[in-house]
Amino acid sequence: MKKLFLYIPLFACLIFVQVVQAEIVKGRIQTLSKKAGTVQIGVKGKKVVIRIDTNTRFDGFAGLKELGPPDLIEAEREPGQAATRIKKIVFGLAPGVEINTQELVKIMIGKAPYNLYDARPVNRFGKAHIPGARPAHPKDDNFLSLLPENKNDLLVFYCGGPTCPYTKNSVEKAQQAGYTSIKGYQAGLPGWKKSKLPVHAESSWLARNLNSQTVILDVRDTQTSSQSHIKGAVTMPMADLKAMTQQFIKKQMVPELPGVSDMRAPVVIYADSHTSKEALLAYKELRGWGYTGASVLNKGFSSWQEKGLPTRQGPAATKIVYEKKLAPGAVAPKEFAALEQSREGVFFIDVRTEQEIRTGILKDARHIPLEKLEDAAKELPKDKEIIIYCANGIRAEMAYETLNKLGFKARFLNETIIFDKQGNFKL
Repeated sequence: MKKLFLYIPLFACLIFVQVVQAEIVKGRIQTLSKKAGTVQIGVKGKKVVIRIDTNTRFDGFAGLKELGPPDLIEAEREPGQAATRIKKIVFGLAPGVEINTQELVKIMIGKAPYNLYDARPVNRFGKAHIPGARPAHPKDDNFLSLLPENKNDLLVFYCGGPTCPYTKNSVEKAQQAGYTSIKGYQAGLPGWKKSKLPVHAESSWLARNLNSQTVILDVRDTQTSSQSHIKGAVTMPMADLKAMTQQFIKKQMVPELPGVSDMRAPVVIYADSHTSKEALLAYKELRGWGYTGASVLNKGFSSWQEKGLPTRQGPAATKIVYEKKLAPGAVAPKEFAALEQSREGVFFIDVRTEQEIRTGILKDARHIPLEKLEDAAKELPKDKEIIIYCANGIRAEMAYETLNKLGFKARFLNETIIFDKQGNFKL
């Protein structure tokens, strides 16, 4: 009997150690790779990579196909191991409050008055928002002062999707203040974009971003744009965009703006007004190509001129010069090409799949699929800088975060890269 009591504390200690080793991390998805079964989330200003395998249990949803930025998730795992459980955190609304995209559109095109509010932090509003919306963040002190005086007026709130808390926060705060007619569009801006409906950019935001990291397309006819256009704009009439689409279809090519392989690039489209046919058709065309960062300039060029914002006379540029803003840890494309030529002090890693590298791989690069990188890290050199690449930068960034956490000196290529069988590449 005494022996049994001696074993019980030891068994309890073993259980305790296992519980301590497990960790729960919670954050919003920044990037996701279905091919590698890997998700990168933001946790208190840091990036954390979560691996998923066949043993991962999905709590409340079917799997990776139902995840994407900016979803909020909670992952349970042991350090260095794949997640044992992933829960998608959704902020639900009370019955009768939530509306879908179709219902929101019906409100917007109807004759009854309504008030549409973007409940995200105000600094996100200018880059892209649902047409007709006004900013009203529930955590700001002036939130209630932005709402109408009549407590019976219809209020509609939205934010960054089902896992964003601000729609629910706004609804509850308005209810507590006595408002009686409130709806919440829980799909938010991601759901609106997914439906390929127009989003607006504000001229105040664009005026602060007249640089090579923002693509500005003047889709009016060239004769009109040559009289006056926004500083830094490129002339690309709607007719030209439609002709490009036809060429892509004919040649079975992936649609792409010349010089803009980054499908998340901020692309601001404008004509005389945001209701101009050219602007709306151009937006539809570019969203169809896959440019998720496309938007239409609210109130168009006419309002831009009235506000006295920077313009230029004469023919607008015809060539897009776009430079993707380098993320922390990213290597510039020109430097990547130079390092590939010199190979001085660097070690290249390709984190694509086995199937992907059959089309070509960088000469002498080490191939390690992203999902196997952590296990293979002990074989990597510590005396060289590791340069990581994949097909488009998503998995490369996650690989960078993994190696950075393990103490390696590394950077990653955040660009689309195409290889031939000989290892030659094009960015």
